[in-house]
Amino acid sequence: MQVHLTNAGAVTLLYPTVFNQLDVLVDPQSPEKLAQAIARIGHSEGNDHVRLTPSVLRFLSGHAGETEWEAGFSAMLNYAAKKGWVNASGEIRAHLIVKKNEALISADDFKAAMRALPAGIAAITTAFNSDVAGMIVSSLTSVSADPPMVGFFAHQNSSIHTTLLKSGRFVANILGEDHRDLMSVFLQQPQGTARFNTGHWQLNEQEVPVLQNALASLDCEIVLTQKLGTHFLIVGKVQKSSHAYGNPMVNFNASTHLLATEFVN
Repeated sequence: MQVHLTNAGAVTLLYPTVFNQLDVLVDPQSPEKLAQAIARIGHSEGNDHVRLTPSVLRFLSGHAGETEWEAGFSAMLNYAAKKGWVNASGEIRAHLIVKKNEALISADDFKAAMRALPAGIAAITTAFNSDVAGMIVSSLTSVSADPPMVGFFAHQNSSIHTTLLKSGRFVANILGEDHRDLMSVFLQQPQGTARFNTGHWQLNEQEVPVLQNALASLDCEIVLTQKLGTHFLIVGKVQKSSHAYGNPMVNFNASTHLLATEFVN
């Protein structure tokens, strides 16, 4: 087993079915970020070891409850206890491995490459009490069909963030060619009711604005928020949906485009 503390903010467990090793691998990062990352899984013991609780490993493994995995995990814990690697609190000592510097492209090169990827455009809306909020994204994506889930990314400093997390819900409204003015308003107006002065909006049962003539609207309950780099991944379980016919609008090379219809003779 190897707990991986990435410099993107994710915590994963590599090799969850390998029970004859236990390490903590960390990507290059500042001492402050490293301390925060270690605090998410346990605590440091000197410069070379980390103390982990079995519950953290069970949660990260994705295999907890499986008979064969539980047997192997229990055998690993028993072996560690015999070796004196488990303290009185039941925490296991794991060796800390610092990954060498890795080569990464610049942010500018990354953005230039991603501009070559066409993506649909959606208006994400949410509300909490009397506060309504919305943002335009080109990162909406399907996550799962069973249960039905979609996800998108929001910058950690996005103005929608506080209202979104308090609400615990959002509606993903997929935009088409008739929504250019609406998109402009969302991008230019301050956060709040001013963004909803253009377009055919109607509040749903949770008082979240829904675009009535969207190509599709997906009413979601948030089931996951995960900070990754500069953004939060927001995943929602779709509880209601509606769809209509129309021509989509896409984001490509930092501008919006319409899809041309191909006629076949």
